[in-house]
Formats: sequence, structure tokens, C-alpha cells
Amino acid sequence: MTNSTRSWVWGGVAVLVVLVGVWLWYQAQNSNQINPVGYGTPAASSTGALKGPTTPIVVENRTSTTVAGIIQNLQNGSRFSGLLANTGVSATLTGKGPYTVFVPTDASFGILPAGTVNNLSAAELKRLVQYHIISGKMIDVNLQVAGTVPALSKDALNFSYEPDDKSARVNSGKIVAAYKASNGVVYVISAVLLPPLPPQN
Repeated sequence: MTNSTRSWVWGGVAVLVVLVGVWLWYQAQNSNQINPVGYGTPAASSTGALKGPTTPIVVENRTSTTVAGIIQNLQNGSRFSGLLANTGVSATLTGKGPYTVFVPTDASFGILPAGTVNNLSAAELKRLVQYHIISGKMIDVNLQVAGTVPALSKDALNFSYEPDDKSARVNSGKIVAAYKASNGVVYVISAVLLPPLPPQN
């Protein structure tokens, strides 16, 4: 074997070793990311918090109208839409925003204990409606699946991920639909959000 041939062989071996090393490094780097966010098992952050539900919420684009306009036209959100108007809170949603609004389905009002809404005072009813609104922040429930965010009522909304049905939730309400508006986002949820009871003196 000539010197030039030997040099060529050793050069090829060196390149092969480098390529194998790069491949092994790449595999090691990706071993911590078993599944991309939104698919399979939710990816965990460095703090261990889940980054998204395994079945991402599909957000329908309706940016030609405001959050108030979307709520007004929801077929299964007429009860909340009426409360929004009757309490005067709807005027809050006419600004630039952004707003995040959680609209309970009409059916979810029907499963509340009798008198839960009808027996509320005007101030309590307004607080109930405000508890479904986040002002100044547009929440992405595909990412916000842990922690708390203050509602317009100044009470905390709790976000979580339910592994049993692989859903994103706010308090006990499951997100069932989502709509992007010109000034925020509207989520249809499966439960009425009841603000926490005031502290007893």
C-alpha cells in the first residue's frame, strides 16, 4: 500500500469517526424530547410543568369580529351572553384588549344546583360574569395548563391538564371549542366558573 493510499484510508476512517460522534450526540440531545408538544405524552419543561394537552385545541379564526360579537353569535352560549349584557360587563369587551373569555355552554347552567345563579345579587352576578374574563392577556390553553391567572373579578382562575381525557381545563371546565377574535380569544367550556366564596369574618 502506497503512502498516498494509506493517507486516504486513514482520512476516510477519521471522517467516519466524526460522523458517528455527531450522530451519537444528536441522539443524546433528542432523548429528552420524546414527543413534540401537542402530540403523544405532553412534553415537560425544566420545572416539570406540562406544556400542552395531547390533543391540541383547534382555534377557529374569526378575526373579522370582536370577542363580544363571537359570544353573541354562539349557538350554545346564549345564557352567558344574556348575563354579559344584563350585568353591563359586555361594555368591557369593546376595547382593544386583548381579552380571554370563557363561555359556559347553556347545558352547563342547567346542571348547577337550583338557585345558584338566580339567587345572586346584582353585584354577585357581575362578579360571576367577570370571573369568566381575563383582561389584558390572551391565554393559549395549549400552553397554559398549569398555574393561576387573575380574572377580571380579581379572583384566580386555575389552569390544569386532565390526563384521563387528555384535555386542557380552567377550574373544572373542559375547553370544548375556541375562536380567535380581532381583540382576543373565546373558549367555550363545559362548566360554569363559580368564583371562590369571600372570606368569612
